[in-house]
Amino acid sequence: MRSPGILDPGARQRWAGATGIALGGHALALGAVLLWSRDAAPPPPEPVVLVELPEGASAPAASQAQAAGRPETSAQAPQPTQAQPMRPEPLPPLQTADPLPSEPRPVPGALAQSAPVATPGRAVSMPAPAPASAPAAPAPTSVSRSTGSGKRGDGPGTSAKARKAQADYFAMIAAHLQRKKSYPKEAKKARQQGTVTVRFTVTRDGSVSAVAIKTSSGHDLLDGATLDLLRRVAPLPSMPSSMERDSVTLALPIDYSLRTD
Repeated sequence: MRSPGILDPGARQRWAGATGIALGGHALALGAVLLWSRDAAPPPPEPVVLVELPEGASAPAASQAQAAGRPETSAQAPQPTQAQPMRPEPLPPLQTADPLPSEPRPVPGALAQSAPVATPGRAVSMPAPAPASAPAAPAPTSVSRSTGSGKRGDGPGTSAKARKAQADYFAMIAAHLQRKKSYPKEAKKARQQGTVTVRFTVTRDGSVSAVAIKTSSGHDLLDGATLDLLRRVAPLPSMPSSMERDSVTLALPIDYSLRTD
């Protein structure tokens, strides 16, 4: 006979198994609650990060704001990097390049059509007939004008002659002044030398006016000698009749050199 307070070994095993199952169930329940509590908090920030990442610029600002309040979200921030590989999905639109070869194909047809448009070269032959002969008729009229007025026919020649006569006249005036200049003795003793640019106006009859030093030599003796030169040589040779001017203003350099003078 067994005492009522003592269980046989089989009963003990059953009670121990039941207790272990119960404890395991509680442990699983607690683990599930803990896992659920951990997983329940992060989900709110995840969609925010995933939504802002495609926008590019706003994602860093949102992640920094969350990192200041919740350090755990900063650990989850690298998860969006896994979502970035999703961007290559828009690659399929590259297939739209296939219709491109179909579009240039009609281009040769358009070129073929544009070529015949150029074929109306026949129209070019149309304006050729009478208008070409029309301008030929007024040609003799211009000839008659040139023959009728001999002076107009010489007009272009006179302008060319005037330019040449003007250049020759300026060269003659420059050479004339260079010959007539007088090197001051005091300047030679002081070994002063230089170039004076003098400006003056010459009228058709050769009279000189508005004499002034444009560029000084740096020596008063040489500058004064140049002004005296213009007063001494006036009037200058008169302008040639081929020059179509009443007066001209010149600026000529007068050189004072100890080697040449």
